[in-house]
Amino acid sequence: MLLRLFERLRWRRRDNTLPSRSEDIGHYIDNFERAVSFTRAHGFNVAHPDWLDRDVLDAGGSFIEPSFRAAGVIDPGMAAGQCLKWCHYLAPHLEQEIGTKVWVTIGQLWKDDSPIFSPKWSELIRWSRSGITLAELHGEGRSGINLHAWLTVQSGEIIEPTFASTLATFAGEAYEPMRGAVVWGRDPAVLNRHRYFPMAVGSAFAEAIGVKSEMPLLANDPTSLHQLPMIIASL
Repeated sequence: MLLRLFERLRWRRRDNTLPSRSEDIGHYIDNFERAVSFTRAHGFNVAHPDWLDRDVLDAGGSFIEPSFRAAGVIDPGMAAGQCLKWCHYLAPHLEQEIGTKVWVTIGQLWKDDSPIFSPKWSELIRWSRSGITLAELHGEGRSGINLHAWLTVQSGEIIEPTFASTLATFAGEAYEPMRGAVVWGRDPAVLNRHRYFPMAVGSAFAEAIGVKSEMPLLANDPTSLHQLPMIIASL
């Protein structure tokens, strides 16, 4: 209890505002460490990162095929609109293949000065405690959840396994060649004109949302991974 109180006070001492434009986002590592403090402050045991001082993801993406094979991925294009499910499921397989820590990361995704996914701190707290209801989505006029998930590697690099397929499925035929693609790198160079703003970190936080929600948001095996595609938020 005292440790949690300390973490909560530590998080509150930091700037807990949200960006209002892309240039407000700042440095990814700083934001990630704040996301760890936020996660710990609300009852989830995530160790503070011991960052590596080098890139670990090779330019050719040799880590993708063996980790997807080990995970039983049949069609990576089925990841469209299922960022939380796929990132949570893939994290341990990528971690084993890469040989470094890989964290499920939840937060905002921006394109230029417009947020594509823009959860608030209060929403993440509520979802981790009571899940996401269909009535909430209906009341907001959404067909999916207003959050994005991706993977952060111990080097500070990002792996994005779902957004390209989401664009291919929901943003028009021009994006069809991107279906099934995985992209990686360092923010802000992962996706052209896009920025990642981490807010919550770790499988336990993702599981708290998934287990308590009224719709299936997680997968236990390759069969459930490839079922029930759904859009997470309007593009």
